[in-house]
Amino acid sequence: MRPVGKGDIGKQVVDIQTRLAALGYFLGREGADGFFGPHTEMAIRAFQQQRLLFSDGVVEDNTWTELVEAGYQLGDRLLYLRVPSMRGDDVLSLQRRLDEFGFDCGPVDGIFSPALEVAVTEFQRNAGLNVDGIVGETTLDRLRRLHKDSTHEFIVSSPDRMNGYVGKRSLFELRVSIDPAHGGTEHGCVGLGGLREKDVNLALGRHLAQLLESRGAETYLVRDKDVSISLYERTESANAWAPDVHIALHHSSSPNPTAQGAATYFFANSVYRSSGGKRLAGYIVDALSRELGRVDLHKHGRNYSCLREVKPLAVMVEPGYMSHRGEGPALADPEVIAQEATAILHGVEAYLARL
Repeated sequence: MRPVGKGDIGKQVVDIQTRLAALGYFLGREGADGFFGPHTEMAIRAFQQQRLLFSDGVVEDNTWTELVEAGYQLGDRLLYLRVPSMRGDDVLSLQRRLDEFGFDCGPVDGIFSPALEVAVTEFQRNAGLNVDGIVGETTLDRLRRLHKDSTHEFIVSSPDRMNGYVGKRSLFELRVSIDPAHGGTEHGCVGLGGLREKDVNLALGRHLAQLLESRGAETYLVRDKDVSISLYERTESANAWAPDVHIALHHSSSPNPTAQGAATYFFANSVYRSSGGKRLAGYIVDALSRELGRVDLHKHGRNYSCLREVKPLAVMVEPGYMSHRGEGPALADPEVIAQEATAILHGVEAYLARL
């Protein structure tokens, strides 16, 4: 979708405002008037923060998808395995409840997967219900009657994606998909001197792929040239290649010219975090900080589509700030790009060595 933000008007804005209001967000006295004003922007920022998204007040594909999914409550519809997969907070609630009772439904990510269907059928079998894998009124009624009341925050850290296990302890024959963000008409952030993020991401992605291949790994560049690819086409492309590890590459920017450093991200939402992704992200940011002298901005759990939608272990890497007077221009230096790629490779190696 075309990004929608402050100053925009129209039916799409009304739809966004209506969904925000239904979720309890304040839109000011004007309500859903079709104008994306300050109150709507504040509501979107609050929603993005609550969903662990990038809080910029702009509704793009990732935020829109989360808005739609947030509108589903358990019991609103029948839940079952289909293509494309059913998604929503109702699926998330189902996963959470089944996990509480010890039924392995895979990552608690709000996506109705084959693993969740198995968990549903096992629950139905154990509860003496009709075993059809469909979550309707009868199955929900039994879940609700058995549901444990919890007075503490419930965070699921396992089972992880692929149990945090990629099947190999070295780079040899490891399948790694690499997604250099942006491209084509989507420039990403623009740094000092007009340096474009899409170009820096691609240069790093290409070098990282070459370096991994020199160590015996198999690589797939989701974007290997300057083209536009939609957010969800990227993840579908990576999933179709069936990698062991997925690495999305970005670079940061900030209105604060002193902001600098490296950060990494792993998949997390309000009730789940990828422990394997957290470890991999930690090893990579440690290597970037140690080998390039970058400020360590740590690893963070986020509900970004590039982390949630891909099936393998996934991380997003932001090696530096394009807006920083010293760090920014150096990001386009081939020698610095080579150092970043080497540090990322060392982070992956450290993770594999400790499986």
